[in-house]
Amino acid sequence: MRKASLAAVLTMSLAGCTVVPGIVAQRAAAPDATSPAPSPSASPTASSAPVPSPTPTPTPARLTVQDAKKAAATWLAKHNATVKDRDWWADDDKRDELFADGMRHEIVIDQGHVEDGDKTKARKPIRLTGRQTYYVPSEQAEDAQWFLLQATYRGQDRAHLLAFSRQKGEPFKLAAKTPLHYGERVPAPKLDADGYVTTAPIGTGTTIAQEYKTFWNYSTNKKAGKTGYRLAKDNYSRLAFPRVSKGMYIGYKSFTRPYGFRTRDGGSFYLFSLLNDPQSIGQVLTVGGYVPGGSRLIQEIAGDWYA
Repeated sequence: MRKASLAAVLTMSLAGCTVVPGIVAQRAAAPDATSPAPSPSASPTASSAPVPSPTPTPTPARLTVQDAKKAAATWLAKHNATVKDRDWWADDDKRDELFADGMRHEIVIDQGHVEDGDKTKARKPIRLTGRQTYYVPSEQAEDAQWFLLQATYRGQDRAHLLAFSRQKGEPFKLAAKTPLHYGERVPAPKLDADGYVTTAPIGTGTTIAQEYKTFWNYSTNKKAGKTGYRLAKDNYSRLAFPRVSKGMYIGYKSFTRPYGFRTRDGGSFYLFSLLNDPQSIGQVLTVGGYVPGGSRLIQEIAGDWYA
């Protein structure tokens, strides 16, 4: 069975008060007014020769909320124009321009559906409606930036989370998307002095993603929980696992980078995708996992089993 379902805290009201730190250059020290001037006939010695001031290191420009808003708008416009062509996915360059991580696997699934005759699975334009919330990290590598966007879009009855990422020299691409589970809300993030979310440790996110991979694979399910983290009893994946048909199931081979921020209660929230072997893509599981402060139990705020 195949199904399709579409989907860093700063709201629009915060965007106007965000400050982009400028590049500050240090001035060379002024000459000492009490130092005697050298004699015109004397040659400067090594001790009296002027010493050049070191060149100040520029401060990397941070990704701002306005940058994130512009990047999302640019991506949406390009995506919506591209998918009007029914055979757009036949062009690898178009896939590379728009998608990364788990979304590349979703495109393979979409293409398979359409080529099998199910035209309803063709990717549709995404038109955002209502309030948008951007989660932009305060600290991240200049050559690998990301942000999360929470928004509702036309044709969907609940908010979605979308992860955008880019490598240096490239535009932002959609890396992951998933709807929030009914009745769930993204936990309040821990903000820095400028109103940006505080990046969560990638090591913790990797451990949580590995726990999901261990849990969802039948051959390793009984080993779940040995990482120190465990899916909560009411976690949506834990409730769904027994109902998954083993005959239709394909195990997960890997997972994507977890995009995450610290939460106000001392915990962390991550968005990531579990992936099949690239040679046998049949499904993508994208998860929004939340570990409250002081806990090791993983709550699932968002999830999409795309098949």
